[in-house]
Amino acid sequence: MRRHLSLLLLGSVTSLYAKEPSITGDRTPPAQPASVWFTAPARVMGKPRVDIAADGTQTEIAKEARKYDFWESLPVGNGRLGAMDCGGVDLERVILNESSVWSGGDYDGNKYDAYKSLAEIRQKLFAGDIAGAEDVLNKNFGWVGKRFDPTQFGSYQTVGDLLLKFPDSEEAATGYRRDLNLLTGVVTTTYTRGGVTFTRELVVPKKEEVIAIHLKADKPGALSFLATLARPAQAKTRKDGQRFVMEGQLTFDWPGKQGVRYQALLGAKTKGGKAETGDDGIRITGADEVTLYVSAGTDMRTKDFTAPIARRLTAALSADFAPMRDAAAKDHQAYSERCQLTLPSTDAAKLPTPERVKQAEKTPDPALEAIYFQYGRHLLISGSRPDSTLPTNLQGIWCEETKAPWNGDFHSNINLQMNYWPAEVTNLSDCHLPLFDLIRLTAKQGVNSAKAYYNAPGWLCFHTQNPWGYSAPSNLSAGSGSTCGAWLAQHIWTHYDYTRDEAFLKQNYPVMREASRFFLATLVEEPKNHWLVTSPSNSPENDYVIPGKDKSDKKAHTSLTYGATYDMQIIRDLFTNTAAAAKVLKTDADLVQKIEAAKAKLAPTRVNSEGRIMEWIEDYEETDPHHRHSSPLWGLHPGNQITAGTPELFKGARLLLERRGDASTGWSMAWKSNFWARLRDGDRSRKLLSMLIGRGAGNLFCLHPPFQIDGNFGGTAAVAEMLIQSQQSDDKGAPVIDLLPALPSAWSDGKATGLKTRGGFTVNLEWKAGKLTSVNIVSAFGGPATLRNGDTTVAITTTKGQTLKLGADLK
Repeated sequence: MRRHLSLLLLGSVTSLYAKEPSITGDRTPPAQPASVWFTAPARVMGKPRVDIAADGTQTEIAKEARKYDFWESLPVGNGRLGAMDCGGVDLERVILNESSVWSGGDYDGNKYDAYKSLAEIRQKLFAGDIAGAEDVLNKNFGWVGKRFDPTQFGSYQTVGDLLLKFPDSEEAATGYRRDLNLLTGVVTTTYTRGGVTFTRELVVPKKEEVIAIHLKADKPGALSFLATLARPAQAKTRKDGQRFVMEGQLTFDWPGKQGVRYQALLGAKTKGGKAETGDDGIRITGADEVTLYVSAGTDMRTKDFTAPIARRLTAALSADFAPMRDAAAKDHQAYSERCQLTLPSTDAAKLPTPERVKQAEKTPDPALEAIYFQYGRHLLISGSRPDSTLPTNLQGIWCEETKAPWNGDFHSNINLQMNYWPAEVTNLSDCHLPLFDLIRLTAKQGVNSAKAYYNAPGWLCFHTQNPWGYSAPSNLSAGSGSTCGAWLAQHIWTHYDYTRDEAFLKQNYPVMREASRFFLATLVEEPKNHWLVTSPSNSPENDYVIPGKDKSDKKAHTSLTYGATYDMQIIRDLFTNTAAAAKVLKTDADLVQKIEAAKAKLAPTRVNSEGRIMEWIEDYEETDPHHRHSSPLWGLHPGNQITAGTPELFKGARLLLERRGDASTGWSMAWKSNFWARLRDGDRSRKLLSMLIGRGAGNLFCLHPPFQIDGNFGGTAAVAEMLIQSQQSDDKGAPVIDLLPALPSAWSDGKATGLKTRGGFTVNLEWKAGKLTSVNIVSAFGGPATLRNGDTTVAITTTKGQTLKLGADLK
């Protein structure tokens, strides 16, 4: 019997998906509205997005499983380990991730004589010889090594796949549903086949640090399958006792260095039946219930990495699944239930998530937008825990490639920052913490970059980071932009402003101080208006037509300038926050004086003759008026320099957004949704949100395309911006808390609990017919604030721990 089953499981794969089994879905809406659910497995594509390399897993099972569409998987995680459930019936694919699975490594990419060309670049820029300046920069302002190469700089990569191959059958599967509960972080798949109802649960418990999938059938002995591990490249598998092992070493092309080693272990625990481990995986025969555990890790941070992987698997196998699952769900809920949102429900709520996504742009579906809000929070909870080794990258911790799009890196000219926009306001401050670890590491490396490119004190980084804090340029356009580190430093002050954690501020203040010291040393006076500016500079990632050139000539386009609006807004913010932090910590009074003097001379944000915010130091013609980056509006969001209190700039921001247009890549539409919320236009903000959702994947992943997670986080932040804002301060420095500042008309009735504001306030809101009906405010630290709702403004003074219950009139 055992030999027959082995042949059945393995010999049948040659005909896999020759004919898919018929599947009928259960269309009963989930009991928990905050769910993402499907009535079918992930789509089977004609060919996989990622081919299997010669040194990858070349089995037929692996080849077929990779055709399951990653964009229809359901993502879960614990901050280090990530998993995506594709929900197959004959063949199941669970995509596995671990945050430190990166190619590349730690190396110095700085070009240490680059600064010698700086004076000539600046001289030519100020003289109007832009082409000449660009030529000097291109020849001298580069980097050491290969350009942005995944074998040097590195790329985030998948661990691989957990594959379950069930016996082939032509019997239909009925009652199929696959559901991700966003509040518990548990994926459940159920279906009935051959008179047997099968249930699978996938969870990634934090305590045990494993990926767990539990399978059960409602008839004894009905579970028989092969469980195995596979990877598209650099993978070897073997039997090790009752465990199945997959391991390998990733590429690092640098003299004398070796790439990251990884290992994944698979183990099984059965109730009834048998489990036998062979060279092809673990074969389960006639079981009632089975729990599979995957333990994985790398040697990125520790060379003795295999022992903890083995210990985690051993401990998991000795535990019972149900209490493990329940504890993991409770742990997830401790984050997810801090902040919740209820918006009007329509008939669309009866539809599976991918069907709702398809009509999101055409028909208002506020409840789906509330789900999207919670989905972004779920991804942040699942991808960035307080103890996570790394922050979320462009893929979060959900990737199926061995070379991710854009290397899955940490892009710091907006994308990495956008990943953490919802952290504070949606009550996930502790999920913000892994970002600061990377910022401190990058600042340490950035000291060398400051010396190499500017011969200056302090630190800077250019726009691409890896887990080793790479701070040198990765392309020449980026090499002319020096403010990515300053933007990262904004997150330090933002976290402090929400939490008032002085110990945190003291730990991270040196990052802000040294970033400010860099700009105090490198800002130069431009000749026309005698403003202090950055030089060289750019406005990510847009080009303009060099004056006097034929714009049809591609050589007439450039990104190189000095004093781009984006740069000046970021530096103004950095200087403001550094001075404020120094005053809180009662330090560096002399530095504060220098900062205040320099800030007063920075090039201002201006509008052109048509009233639009200017992108560059001069009113150049954009090569792409609809460019995805809206960098000159940084001062509107995430900055606070463009407000209703600066009416010319406020209007200029709206005009520039109109010119940019709505349709764009995913993350860009998310940013625009935040802009429109700051402009107090809730309907336009919601329109951008509906476009972001409707042009995304069926599982709600944001599509750049391809998948890029920043748009998910940006969309969640935009929902919060429509409901509450606190970026402004009154004349005494107390936060101004705007309640429902950009409420869309489609969100007529609703309730939001657990929103956070600067100053340490927690806010619960209710509204009906578009009007605020009640607000509860809890003050964590005490102190004053100004509440604003429409034309009603009320000043409050609170004591530590006080709760205020206010009505529609804020009294």
